[in-house]
Amino acid sequence: MKNIRLYLGSLLVAFAVLTGCGTVAHVEKDPAVNLNNYRTFSWIEQKDDSKDAKTYNNFQETFMKDVVVKELEKIGWRHVRSNPDALIDYDIMVETSVQERSETVYSRPTVRYLYNPYTRRVNPVYYPSQYLGQNYYEVPYKSGTITVNIVDTKSNNLIWQGWTETELANKRLSQEDIQKAVKSIFKKFDVAKR
Repeated sequence: MKNIRLYLGSLLVAFAVLTGCGTVAHVEKDPAVNLNNYRTFSWIEQKDDSKDAKTYNNFQETFMKDVVVKELEKIGWRHVRSNPDALIDYDIMVETSVQERSETVYSRPTVRYLYNPYTRRVNPVYYPSQYLGQNYYEVPYKSGTITVNIVDTKSNNLIWQGWTETELANKRLSQEDIQKAVKSIFKKFDVAKR
């Protein structure tokens, strides 16, 4: 019986740790739209007419599209080249943000030596540390936001949008960051269907 309690307790702790590590995703859906009516999708083609426009896709863009396609195919949608039901678009934004933190400040414990004239001795008196207040400071960090948009091809209206924000260890989003973010967004896709 004791082993079962220990096993169940360790499973509960592991579950709490694993669910707390994910990124929080947010979704919004047009209430007038039934997402069950959509089965095919294609990507919105970006048209950039400037001189500095890149004529190639970078690996981050290719990886992002692959992850989104896999997640949409898991829910039963099919990627087509022509005549899709919906168009998919995404946006990646990396910015520097500031996080406010605080720490508790205590005084140092001290010992003072006082002379007692009645006993003619020097006695140590201990003064413990005391609470002095809070020290507030700001810490800069990199924040990455990924947004996935689904647009109806007939009306050209945004029908679904999911986004998540994560703290970055580097200057750019890694493939692992992208995969975690997109998976957390599409976990809420079924919730938005209702």
